[in-house]
This record gives sequence, structure tokens and C-alpha cells, in this order.
Amino acid sequence: MIKVSDNFYVSSQIDDRHVGYLKEQGFNLVVCNRPNDEEQGQTGFEQIEQACKEADINFINLPMVPGNLTSELITETKAIIDKNIKTIAYCRTGTRCINLWACANAIEGNIEETIELGTEAGYDLDHLRPLLKEINSSS
Repeated sequence: MIKVSDNFYVSSQIDDRHVGYLKEQGFNLVVCNRPNDEEQGQTGFEQIEQACKEADINFINLPMVPGNLTSELITETKAIIDKNIKTIAYCRTGTRCINLWACANAIEGNIEETIELGTEAGYDLDHLRPLLKEINSSS
């Protein structure tokens, strides 16, 4: 689990056994950015969603196929960020989550600050700079 901003964290694949820990850490929302069945043995979002329901944590299934970054995914991620609640998003490695966060943050945010926050979280987002500028200028 890696902190990106005050209320947004990214993670590699989690499973239902992690939900209790997330509850203890004060998370209010879990976002799945990974489609089911990407690899054998992957915990399906349904199991995690059920564990979240039992722990009274909100859950959103927002899968992104690698390389298929859509405006709908960015818009939905922006709505999640705007909730301003403690959120963890997961996928296989966390990369899709941080890319979605960066694009959503660029809608109204500072591009350089967005890239810097990504770097501080351990992700090089410099390759997204042209896309982030395009998103920012069209908002």
C-alpha cells in the first residue's frame, strides 16, 4: 500500500483477508481497477466486495484493461477523488491505479504537482505529461 495523497492510496492485488486491516487503518472505500481473471489464482472482486460489505467499507468495481485508459474511467476516478474519503485503489501492481489517479487529478490539478506526488509514491509519471496537459487544458 502506497500513499499518493492525503486520502488516496494505491496497491497491488489485495484479497479478502486484507479488508480487516484496511478497516483498522480507517479506509472508507476500496476501488478495484483490475478485471477478474487476469491471472490464475487472482482473488475476484466479488470476494473482496463481500468482505468490504461485511466490514462496512464501500467498494467500487472500476476495472481497467491494461492500455485502455478511457475518459469514462478518468471521470469516474475524479468523482472518487472528489469524495475526499480515505480510499485505496488496487490492480495487479498499482500502476493502473496511479495512472488513473494522475489523469483524474490533472482535470483541475497542477500537472507538476501531480507528477511529483507520483514520483514520491515511487511511480515515474513523466511519460504521462503530454496526456495530463491535454486533460488539464480541455477541462
